[in-house]
Parts: sequence; structure tokens; C-alpha cells
Amino acid sequence: MKNFIIITLVYFVTTLSNADTLEYANADEYSVTIESVRLCQNATIDSEESFSVSGCVTLGNSSLTVDITSADINGTLGKYADTNTLQAGTTYRYFVPTINRNFSIRGSAVLDSQVSGTFTCNTDENASRASNAINITQIAGNVNGTATTTTTFSTSTTSSGIVCLNTACDNSQTGLSFDNNIPDNSTLYGNAINVPSDTADTMEMLYTISTPFTMSDIPPVINMSFGTKSAIQMESTRDAGSDSCRVAAYFPKFKVTVSLPN
Repeated sequence: MKNFIIITLVYFVTTLSNADTLEYANADEYSVTIESVRLCQNATIDSEESFSVSGCVTLGNSSLTVDITSADINGTLGKYADTNTLQAGTTYRYFVPTINRNFSIRGSAVLDSQVSGTFTCNTDENASRASNAINITQIAGNVNGTATTTTTFSTSTTSSGIVCLNTACDNSQTGLSFDNNIPDNSTLYGNAINVPSDTADTMEMLYTISTPFTMSDIPPVINMSFGTKSAIQMESTRDAGSDSCRVAAYFPKFKVTVSLPN
């Protein structure tokens, strides 16, 4: 009989205002595919973009796509992982999700124009990268239209980045530097991230469990808190003298705690 982990969810909610050439917009949709979840005893962090772990057990090892803005996520995640492989008497300190680099997002933001005034940037379902490599190319949004769900891809750290200047990506900026430095708040954004330098589909993230727990005969309760405020990055650009904008999925806020039920 499987011992399922109980997972509860809390949302961080605030609002975003004031125009700028770069904004972090709230997500109306933010879907991510979880490929696996591990609990680990040890971690070595070489940098924010490189880490290794040991003494791990896998709690879930199948693809699960969830919209972390949805109120229905509780039950979905609660059935994903089980504790059969956790070893009694072992202390686990780290939570390591492997996730797909494709994110489905929807949202909009008011940006300062590089031409005149302000405009609204929206995610666009028709946004293309043309023939550019997916791991070094960031897509464009639409201007003053309607936000529709688009799929972004977490880009590799590179000095050869490409930003599409329109949704067809027939005009672009090249030779740009992209990195994967996470915000300086390990409580809400984790400790480190491993993003492949090629087009591999998945990446890993490392989170410290705020209170390490030692496995007993009773399955633990894992509390995962997501926040999608400021989870879409939008930047004002110019396409041959007209307003345009860049769109990318940003890091959602995430916090994990593990405890034993009373």
C-alpha cells in the first residue's frame, strides 16, 4: 500500500503597477510540467547555476503538468508522490524537482515605450522563434492586443542570445547575454538551478527544506507554497521604429516545508 504525501498549497498574492521598460507581470496562467521530485540528504552548491546532490530518493517519476495559479492544484499534486522509498531514520535536507523547460504562461503588463508614451505587452499564442535555436531565443509578445497563452522555454546561459522583435521573429536582436541567476532570496526562490547548455528538455532546481526532517514510520506532510506575482518578465523593445516587447517566464515564488503529522 502506498503512503501518499499530503501536500497543501498557499498562494502569495500582491499587485503590480507603474510602467517601466522592464516589468515582472503577474501570471494569469503559469503551467509547469514536473518530471520528478526527489528528497536528498546532501547538496554541494558550486554556484547559483551549478549544484550536485547525494543520498536522494525519488518520490515521483512521471510527467505531471499543473497550472500553479489554479485552486485545483492541491489534489493533483497530493496524488503525485509517495513515500515508499523514504528510509526510516534518515534525515532529508533538500527538495529537488526536475521540471520541463517549457512553460505555458499568460499575462500582460504596461511598459514604457521606447518610441513614445506607454503600451500594453501581452503574451501571444502565435509567437514564433522562426528557425532560431530554442535554448538561446526569447519570444515576443503582442502590443495593445489580448493576452493569450504562449509557451516559453528556459534559455541556457549564453553570450549568443537572441530576442525576437515581433511575433513572427523575422526581426531580432542577436549577441545578447542570458544567465540563470536566481533572485537573492533563497527562502522564496531556492538555492541553485541546473539549466543545460543545450536543448535538453529538463532542468533541476534545489531548495533547502527549512526544517530538515528525519523519516519515521509515519508519512510526512509536505507543504508547497507557490506565488505567481511577478512571474512573467516583459521588456519594452523596438521593431523598426514601432513598439514591441520581449516575453519570458520568470521564477515563480516557491517555498517547501516538510513535517511529521501530529
